[in-house]
Amino acid sequence: MPDKKSLLELLPDLIVKDFHLAINTEGTVRITEEKQEATCRWVEIKLKQSVPCFCFSIDKSRKIGEGDPIFPFFNPQKSGICSKNDAILICQKKQKLYILLIELKSKNPGDYLKQLKAAQTFVKFIFARIELYNMCKDKLINLEFRGILFSCRRTPNEGTTRHNKIVFNDRKGLLVTEQNCNQKYHLQAFLN
Repeated sequence: MPDKKSLLELLPDLIVKDFHLAINTEGTVRITEEKQEATCRWVEIKLKQSVPCFCFSIDKSRKIGEGDPIFPFFNPQKSGICSKNDAILICQKKQKLYILLIELKSKNPGDYLKQLKAAQTFVKFIFARIELYNMCKDKLINLEFRGILFSCRRTPNEGTTRHNKIVFNDRKGLLVTEQNCNQKYHLQAFLN
């Protein structure tokens, strides 16, 4: 049996390349919204070389008259069952795994919290499968899920920064922050 890998070495092999979000030569990952009417078009996160990361997205559009491309066993006519967020960024800092659940919203954030919690459930499913088949050399126990809503609306009391530190608030069991779209951020600000 080959040597087991760390989670961040394993994930790029387990998740099909079509879902990977590329890290450019400057060490930045760009998350975009493809809808033409969107005003929250993008966000860039500058990664840190000393913090291993993997970023992917399951936000694939459904073709009219077809099932959901990610969850084909669910009926997409049932509200919310096929809900997805825009990106998932997994990082390891020291012995802790940070799972950043990212959503971009142009106007009304609506059910963003449900989208982020659906993403959390999806990642837990992936991790449970990895543990079931004993694929990872480390136990997946020191996890911290954090939701990030990037939007165009300005909210002075939420997600404020203090000396480049982003504040997360507990929202029904998930740490969440709201930040502005169409900007660049440093990963470190989301991990402190």
